[in-house]
Amino acid sequence: MPSAPDELDELDERRLQVVAEQAVGLRWQILLTAAVVAAIVWRDLPAPWVLGWFAAVIASREWRAAALARMAADRTRPIAARLRATVRWNVLIGACNGSAALFMARLDPTLDAVLTMILVSWGAGAVSTSATVMPAFLAYAGLLFVPTAAMWLMAGGWLGWGVGALVLMFFGVQTRFARRNLQTFEESFGIRAENQALATSLEFERTQLAIARDEAVRANNDKSRFLAGASHDLRQPLQAMALNVGALRHVAMAPDARAIVEVVDSSLEQLRAMLDALLDVSKLDAGVVVAQPQRVRVDRLLTAVAASFGAAAAARRVGLHTDCPPGLAVRTDPDLLRRMLANLIDNAIKFSPADGQVEVRARVRDAAADASNAEVELTVRDSGPGIAPENHRIVFEDLVQLHAAGPGAPAAAGHGLGLGIVRRVAELLGVPVELESSLGAGACFRLRLPLAAPPGAEGAEGDGADAPWSLDGRCVLVLEDDPMVRGAYLNALGAMGCRVLAASTLDEALQQIDEPDALVLDCRLGGVSGFDAAERLRGQRCARPALPVVMVTADTGPAVIEAARRQALPLLRKPVDDRTLGRALAAAIERS
Repeated sequence: MPSAPDELDELDERRLQVVAEQAVGLRWQILLTAAVVAAIVWRDLPAPWVLGWFAAVIASREWRAAALARMAADRTRPIAARLRATVRWNVLIGACNGSAALFMARLDPTLDAVLTMILVSWGAGAVSTSATVMPAFLAYAGLLFVPTAAMWLMAGGWLGWGVGALVLMFFGVQTRFARRNLQTFEESFGIRAENQALATSLEFERTQLAIARDEAVRANNDKSRFLAGASHDLRQPLQAMALNVGALRHVAMAPDARAIVEVVDSSLEQLRAMLDALLDVSKLDAGVVVAQPQRVRVDRLLTAVAASFGAAAAARRVGLHTDCPPGLAVRTDPDLLRRMLANLIDNAIKFSPADGQVEVRARVRDAAADASNAEVELTVRDSGPGIAPENHRIVFEDLVQLHAAGPGAPAAAGHGLGLGIVRRVAELLGVPVELESSLGAGACFRLRLPLAAPPGAEGAEGDGADAPWSLDGRCVLVLEDDPMVRGAYLNALGAMGCRVLAASTLDEALQQIDEPDALVLDCRLGGVSGFDAAERLRGQRCARPALPVVMVTADTGPAVIEAARRQALPLLRKPVDDRTLGRALAAAIERS
């Protein structure tokens, strides 16, 4: 039952509305019943009495219906006043309808019985039409039942007394029905009010959850965009450290000092791997990475990726083997595929025990059935502790590390982002990733990529094999606005036997452009783009327009990749070490 004042007012408004609706909807029933009563008494009563009664019944019904409709719509008046007015209107129609009982004084008992039945039916009908306002019900029904019973009692005799008593008893029964009907109405209204309050509360909670979800998504996207945009600034110190450590390798020093350099180099590599993973996740989540499918030689790609993990595998005494048919090629983004394989191989090495094995294999599937749908299956299998089936899904979530227990189990040295990157890149490339593993049986990750069509001329995609190179006696111009990184370039390139020219601005570089054999520049140079700077420097040197240029950048988004493609500029991703830089410069000079 509602108890608050506002809820009580709403309940009373609903009571009045129900009575008003019923009043409007019973016009033809009242008209027909009144006409039957008039027909019954027409022969025994003067016509003016009958017509007057008929007109009073119809007029009072219409006036009451119109008044109740106005009162239900008019909420400016207090509800208590309108309910009292409803009672008065019911007194009016009850008096008009109930006055028909007086006709019984002029009728025979048979017609009295018929008239009684009609009047009692009118009174019983009030249970459904007026019971929501109990005083109105009593006012209307009482003026029907009481006069009818009184007329029978006045007739006397066992028939009159018996029928009169039955009419009063029926009035009592209808009153109980009306009260029960009112109770049911109030309970139903209370339940509806509670449900509405609950629905409002749930809607509010849903709205709050949606707001919280949107804020969390927005915060995550802002974080991802920030890290993706801040990639350049975050990689600058690592770039300087990588080049300076590379320069130290060419300096004669005591064995203990060289050991320290190796430790610094190893720590730098771990830091670079963690930063790469973090920024990879951020860029993939921010949607700034776009796949650039092309024909990729799988054998060369596997050779290059495996070579980059040779030292790590040897340090952990883990055998790393690759098996791929020569010339096998797929169509995909080479950089993204390299990231996936690097993370899978890195993960396999870390979780393989000493004297364990990591195998990377590539095989063609379904080539005989349908060459157009042939796929290349890449598998990375390790001899680690394995992954329980119930954990197959969660290992691809961020920051999840499952620690194996037992003798010989390797200590987890990762950061928990590698397989999360694999999942994101796989979704970006549309490459299915399957995991087969159980506890104690190692793990096998499978990738399926579309087989590439045979090339018209064999390309060099995915070629990561080391080839002999040298920069001895070469002159290299470095255009870099960060003095720390610029100094690191000078140290690293000088250690490779280069004569190095340095410029912090485009104007300084333009003054020295006639001397160098190659140019190294950053993609971001303060107020000028690295692409604009490369174009001006190439155009300035008319005698040697084919100036070899290598661009180093932390931004590998689609716009940067497309701009580099148009200008035929090789891109190196920060932080780049001295060997990668020297190899790229030597290749650019050789192609010029």
